[in-house]
Amino acid sequence: MGFDFNYLLEVLPNLFYAARFTLYLTLVASFFGLIIGLILAVIGYYEVKILNPLAKVYLFIMRGAPLVALLYFFYYGIASYSTFVSEMEPLNAVSIIISLTAGGFMAESIRGALLSVDEGQKDAAYSLGMTNGQLMRRVIIPQAVRIAVPSLFNNVISITKMTSLSFMLGVVDVMGSARIEGSRTFSYFEIYGGVIIVYLVLIGLLMIVQRYVAKKFSEAY
Repeated sequence: MGFDFNYLLEVLPNLFYAARFTLYLTLVASFFGLIIGLILAVIGYYEVKILNPLAKVYLFIMRGAPLVALLYFFYYGIASYSTFVSEMEPLNAVSIIISLTAGGFMAESIRGALLSVDEGQKDAAYSLGMTNGQLMRRVIIPQAVRIAVPSLFNNVISITKMTSLSFMLGVVDVMGSARIEGSRTFSYFEIYGGVIIVYLVLIGLLMIVQRYVAKKFSEAY
């Protein structure tokens, strides 16, 4: 009995291969989460009537409800009443729920960055006759992006870890592959040690990209 290093080396390639689904989910959820977050942040920033209260309810649900519950509620609950959902591929279902959840967290990161822009610059823009759209495109967003980058990358890292729950709907990602391998060999110590290694490598790469992007934005600013 003991840690079998050779078995770890044997199982690692399979886990890294399964990480393609993890990367896919991370990219899709980050992209759509960013779009959702930007829309919600702008609604909250301008306190748009009717939409702002709805956005707050959305944020409360997505930031407060456990991801596991949302996955089951959507894929097994709503599927009972919707043929579209019941026939959906598990990977697509996970992509939708993680994107919606990510949008809630990214919205707060973006809104905080928008609010950090000095009020004097906004007043100056209005005095020049800029519309709200021009103000947002030319003054607020260029400055807010630099501020938002670190927290948005933290959101992406969180999304990457969120994807580990996709195996609960049958997606054979890193965790799904580990579960299958574990049921075959029962060498859980080595298998989940391998899972940790895979996620550390992925997160490490994201952190390198984060530092590079942050540096570029700082130099541009």
